[in-house]
Formats: sequence, structure tokens, C-alpha cells
Amino acid sequence: MKRSQIKKGTKQLKRSGFKKATRGSKLASKKRKPKKRQKTQAQLKKELDRVFSIYIRQKFPQECYTCRKQAVTLQCGHFVSRQYLATRWDEDNCRPQCIGCNIYGHGKPLDFEERLKKDLGEKHVEKMKFSRHTVLKLDRQWYKEQIEHYKSLI
Repeated sequence: MKRSQIKKGTKQLKRSGFKKATRGSKLASKKRKPKKRQKTQAQLKKELDRVFSIYIRQKFPQECYTCRKQAVTLQCGHFVSRQYLATRWDEDNCRPQCIGCNIYGHGKPLDFEERLKKDLGEKHVEKMKFSRHTVLKLDRQWYKEQIEHYKSLI
């Protein structure tokens, strides 16, 4: 296929539909302020997870809840999985755990449950297991309030 050649002296067309702002024109005189973007709900959830994890690790003694080992780095372990929003940020559901128990041991749910039953009582643990199926619709305002609450406690 042959390409058509542009003749010398012809002007190429601009493909942009935007007007160029010149001095003194209305477009040049308007100053655009950068819009402050709101955090998405996913970003707020991530921030709340971070703040809540710090709070849990400060609230309880500096040892793993399941193996009772003094660990340098602890994580916020959950008895009922984090996928259930009803118990995700429940202080009774979360305890500090070492990486070995939380990641590699998948939270050691049997040891976690035994110790929780001793601390909180069997009825409370069963109630927590049942309440995970509660459906919640959380909005940005709720996340912001919780973030501020846990930041104030830290």
C-alpha cells in the first residue's frame, strides 16, 4: 500500500477540539482549583484495618494469643474470619498473634477458640460465631467515625 504524501505548503488539521487559552481570554483568567478527592470505601476499609490492628496490638499483652510466645512482630489475628464484616472489627474477635500462628498456622482456630472460651465464656463465643452471618451495609461516614474513634484510643 502506498501512502499519500502531504504536499509541501499544506497545513495539517488539528485533531484536538480544545481551544487554546490566550492572554485576556476567559479561559486563561479562570484558575482551576484541584479537587480534593474523597477516599473510596475500599481505601477507608484499609485505613480502618490498619488503625484497628495497631489498637488491638497495644491493648493486649505483647505475646501471641495462641502459642503464648513473646514475639517481636505481632499481627491482629481474628477468630472469625475477616471476610465477615459483622465481626471484622469486633474487639472480642481479635487478639495479637505471631506470624507463625496467624499466617502459617491459619490462625490456629482450635487453640484460639479454647482460649477465648476461657476468657469470654462459651456462650459469648458461640454468639460471636452465629453473628458473623449478619448482613451489614457500611457507608463512608461509618468508616470515618470508626477510624477517628480508634485513632483517639491509640
